[in-house]
Amino acid sequence: MLVAAVDTSTLTLSCALLELGAGEPSSLASRTDRPAGATGGHGVRLPNAITELLALLGKTVRDVEGWAVGLGPGSFTGLRIGLATWKGLAYANRRPISGASSLAAMALEASVGAPEGALLVPLLDAKKGEVYAGFYRRSGGGVEAVQPEAALPPRALRERLAGAGPALGFGEGYAAFRIELGPVLRELDGGPATPSADAVGRLAAARLGAFDEPALFALEPHYVRPSEAELKFPHGLPPGPPAGS
Repeated sequence: MLVAAVDTSTLTLSCALLELGAGEPSSLASRTDRPAGATGGHGVRLPNAITELLALLGKTVRDVEGWAVGLGPGSFTGLRIGLATWKGLAYANRRPISGASSLAAMALEASVGAPEGALLVPLLDAKKGEVYAGFYRRSGGGVEAVQPEAALPPRALRERLAGAGPALGFGEGYAAFRIELGPVLRELDGGPATPSADAVGRLAAARLGAFDEPALFALEPHYVRPSEAELKFPHGLPPGPPAGS
């Protein structure tokens, strides 16, 4: 099964193509587009990024048999663009789609170089003085969550990690708060800064089956924290003025 994977949880766009067979998924091709000046966002680069990657293998969108997408947490706008693009392509071609945590994808990639038993803490910059944090341990060939993902200020993250044993931090969020987190969270050398689509595809592969339209429409981003609109209007928008007023 040829699978196209994407992650748009950060300003970095990651796309990958994988082949699913009887054993472990195999990587066929990948690309990482990091922001450089006024190059536009994910909405400008998708879906061209994946079609260009497919062309390198002599393939087109019609050859894709499954779609995998990073569900966040991360940039609300970025996640919506990535998920909407992938859902549209999957629906138009009647192909299965599944999602995976973007933080879990970072942990999976980092687990290769991490010592056995260490707590892996992938971090993305959530802005507003917070980080998106995941808490994972290597389990067999994958990773398993030991705590729910959360958006936390550095002090709250330090409190959560107290007594947790050796913990390794990495990602753009760690870089943003290295001084505050250093006392409880050692930096993992060579850890990923952002999620890779290849790792997203590996995590989502087990959930790719037959095309399932209700499941496709039910797939949503994992925001972790409420949006600005939800904070400002927890009970919905107030009624507008009467028509004609």
